[in-house]
Amino acid sequence: MTAAEAPYLSIVVTGRNDDFGGDFNGRFFRALAFNHDVLARAGVSYELVFVEWRPIAGAPYLASVLEREFPHLGPSRLRSYVVDPTYHDALSLNPRLQFQEFIAKNVGVRRARGHFVLTTNTDVYLSRGVLGCLASRSLDTGVLYRAARCDLKSHSDVSRLDWDQLEDERNYDIINAIRPPLFTNASGDFLLLDRASYHRLRGFNEVYRVAKIHIDGNFCLKAYASAVPLVDIGWPVYHVGRGTFRALAGLYRSQPGSAPWGDRRWKSAVIYENGPEWGLGGAPERQLNACTSFIDFSWNAIGPIVDLSRVSVSGTAFGSRAASV
Repeated sequence: MTAAEAPYLSIVVTGRNDDFGGDFNGRFFRALAFNHDVLARAGVSYELVFVEWRPIAGAPYLASVLEREFPHLGPSRLRSYVVDPTYHDALSLNPRLQFQEFIAKNVGVRRARGHFVLTTNTDVYLSRGVLGCLASRSLDTGVLYRAARCDLKSHSDVSRLDWDQLEDERNYDIINAIRPPLFTNASGDFLLLDRASYHRLRGFNEVYRVAKIHIDGNFCLKAYASAVPLVDIGWPVYHVGRGTFRALAGLYRSQPGSAPWGDRRWKSAVIYENGPEWGLGGAPERQLNACTSFIDFSWNAIGPIVDLSRVSVSGTAFGSRAASV
């Protein structure tokens, strides 16, 4: 695909056919139908890059279900990657982690074709303002855009969600506000950056493999330490309910090390440096059909945990950018 043919936007999401959080597929498909409709009507050229991490043995690939539910997308707008489950076992250092969300997103970022890449979650709805920024092509390269997330009340009627309902403050449960300089709150739901800068930063942290919580905020710190400005795009995105972490956090308050997302107390203010194989860049791939590829396992695609050629420390320790030796 030439630069002229590339879509303006790649939307990278991940999941599997496991009903995570209840009605996972339904939540995914409702948000996708809404976002596709508003993007198409606004004339925004985009592709959805779906990464199926650790697929469930014996269950249909969610990628196949997705292709069946949205046949009108076709290979120009839908590209899925099913990742051999052996990668999860090879990359996780915490047996409680069932899903390496951000390594999976790296797989999508690495293969995205859009000029800009939005990493988000499957049940997030774009706002009218965000759509306007995309439609006007007013985004700047080298800038990491963030958006606050408005959580609607969990009992909201999701069968007919539209902007009138999403924008009605009476339906809000909580607004996950973001503040400079790092804008980290609920950052995994909206990280919008040009493709070249995502590649320069080499995606999300693949060095620390004991937790997935705060990996999104850790990426914001990596961008800030790499002289990438972080900017509030000025408009929110929407989500129904408070999300799995907020819903379950209380259960692990007295035993944070037992949480299925890992211990939230890890030193996420340390800068990481992924190797050139980030995002399973060297993994062998084979085409399953026009929309879906399978990523076969290879140890050559997995980077080292420790690289003694470089040690990084948090810039916040010095009140400035990150330092490395």
